[in-house]
Amino acid sequence: MIHNMLSTMEKTARLRTFAFQNYKKFDECMKIFTRAEYKLIHNKFLSDKFGFKKQSFVGTKNCGSACFIMKYLLEREDYDVKVIRNSRRTEFGLEDHVFLEVDNNIFDPTYRQFMIDNRRNDYLCLYKKHLFFELQPFLIHNIDDIKFQLSNSLDVNKFVYKDTFTTLEELLVNWEYEDDVTEKFNLHDYVNNKDLLKDKPDYYSKLINEIST
Repeated sequence: MIHNMLSTMEKTARLRTFAFQNYKKFDECMKIFTRAEYKLIHNKFLSDKFGFKKQSFVGTKNCGSACFIMKYLLEREDYDVKVIRNSRRTEFGLEDHVFLEVDNNIFDPTYRQFMIDNRRNDYLCLYKKHLFFELQPFLIHNIDDIKFQLSNSLDVNKFVYKDTFTTLEELLVNWEYEDDVTEKFNLHDYVNNKDLLKDKPDYYSKLINEIST
């Protein structure tokens, strides 16, 4: 496949182009699949100000739904996609996170949820401009280089607030490799076999109709 013939930088660039071109389809699918939660996966301040756009997308608590959809969109373009899950203990208990591995790149559709600084929710500060307007809504980076983007964001955060809301080490745990759960993210099965939809809620059929067009 052509993906295997590209350099590391070319693979990353190609994935970012794919993400840019497919955001609208991804968003329409997320709107169907998350239903009433859709408005909660966007930053409230930015969605109130600018509408539900890629500049307001966060994906809070919906990494599974996002990866379920994005994995299929990537597979349609012949990408080999893995879904990786890790677990970490937080103040709220044990929490899971899933992200994609594609061509030796981490592809995380909901990484912004870990980058939110809640010290100012009512103001478009320089850090918000950086996170939501300068950066793309998805984290797409070579596995070995992910720390450089995160470090840069923390530098901007420190410039604005004098001290960072978290550390690089605390951020990186969200992309540690623990379990390969790729087989559970099987949207392609429902697309290829509509009989499987009989036992699923109606929004699954709506999702299949949208993602198949």
